[in-house]
Amino acid sequence: MAVHLVCEGGNTGLDYRVLDRLVIQFHNLSVQMAPSGGSGGLGAVRVYLLNRSPNDVAISVEDRDYYRTQAEAHASWGNLAAARYIWRRHEIENYLLHTRVVLALFDDYRAAGTAWAAALPTAEPDVRALLETVATPLLENHAGEALRVELLRRSTAGGNLQFGAIKPSAAPGASVPGQAAWVPALQQEATRLCGVCTAAATVPEFQPAAIANRYQVLLANFQAQAFLTSGDFLLDMGGHELMAALAAHLRGIGAPHGFTDSFLEEELLRVLAPIYQPGAIYQPDDFQELATILGQY
Repeated sequence: MAVHLVCEGGNTGLDYRVLDRLVIQFHNLSVQMAPSGGSGGLGAVRVYLLNRSPNDVAISVEDRDYYRTQAEAHASWGNLAAARYIWRRHEIENYLLHTRVVLALFDDYRAAGTAWAAALPTAEPDVRALLETVATPLLENHAGEALRVELLRRSTAGGNLQFGAIKPSAAPGASVPGQAAWVPALQQEATRLCGVCTAAATVPEFQPAAIANRYQVLLANFQAQAFLTSGDFLLDMGGHELMAALAAHLRGIGAPHGFTDSFLEEELLRVLAPIYQPGAIYQPDDFQELATILGQY
């Protein structure tokens, strides 16, 4: 029996590299990585692996993104026999942006005598303050993303808003459906879609004023000091955007032009790997829990 861990991205992607270092190598697990190429392919890859060899085990872990709340993601870890788990943080980048990991990188640069490292924070609270600073300009986007998902969920609650006619069955003795089957099927789907769209047009949340008001409510919640000082922004905001903003800030104080978000990700993983211990940095520790799940097989 083989055990597969299905993750987002490719076989050189950040998810693959982090999971390989902190879960598989750290715990010396006999687990095969199965990158899906993207978030939409996780289920398909898992099904493919199980169809190919029904006795195998395929476990997937995916980004929380804006589509699940912290509570929903946390609940996915409650069953050791489940096949699908959701990161408690927004995405894999958010784990690298833990203040202790960022400070370890800054300390590493100082120890190496990097010239521009003199301007970097020297204590974890100061790292948090720096991350708050780079996150603040992203809050308007964060509010927009959150509202977009709210409206998406509301739009699907009343029915599918896409034309989704299913190919009708062929008449007895025919190899494909003909006009007598196709026209009523298309008419029926068009009637359904018109009804759903008519109903959607009257949904209070879809009215322009309601959208503007809801955006302001969300933005005020995110701009409130508690969202930043509690550290929730490091869990909930897009890690990719935070990573890019931090890399841009570091370039602004002297880091070389090639100090991109991708380079920063690799550097943070470099310093995280030797200091990582289960439960020491992350509480709860998704990597430790995932290793326990995989290790039971």
